[in-house]
Amino acid sequence: MGGAWGDFALFAAAFAFGVGSALLPVVLNAELYIVGLGALVGPRELLIAVLCLVAGTVLGKAIVFELIRRGSTRWKLSRSVERRVPTNQMTQALRRWGDRLLALLSHRYLGSGTVLVSSLASVPPLAVVTVLAAASRQPLWLFLLMVTIGRTAQFVALAFVVHSVAA
Repeated sequence: MGGAWGDFALFAAAFAFGVGSALLPVVLNAELYIVGLGALVGPRELLIAVLCLVAGTVLGKAIVFELIRRGSTRWKLSRSVERRVPTNQMTQALRRWGDRLLALLSHRYLGSGTVLVSSLASVPPLAVVTVLAAASRQPLWLFLLMVTIGRTAQFVALAFVVHSVAA
């Protein structure tokens, strides 16, 4: 196996991993997958694989969003969650920043900024943002657009930084 079939397998695997990482983010880490691809694949294939991974991630997040949205009338999301006390100033600052961004999710369109930041920087975690965005009034199309923009930027940057170092 090689050539076109090998490329097809690479792109299909990236797409499948994207879907899987959106559905099971604790088990499948898309950022680590991208780091591995960046170290092992040529630039042309890397760009296409990144786009396939993004497409898979967006599809997976759309599935999660819709499942939560359709079931959100049955779910009661608690406003208080027991969290550990931050141990240093950096953790405290990240928590404050993340809490402010999560508060924006209750706004129909302002919440898209939280989704974009989460997709770019993973703070707050996109898995948490997806659940809260689906339970809020945020439109699906806007959520998916922000995930697409943020994940594309993050994955391209990660992939090509690693690729340039590995080359």
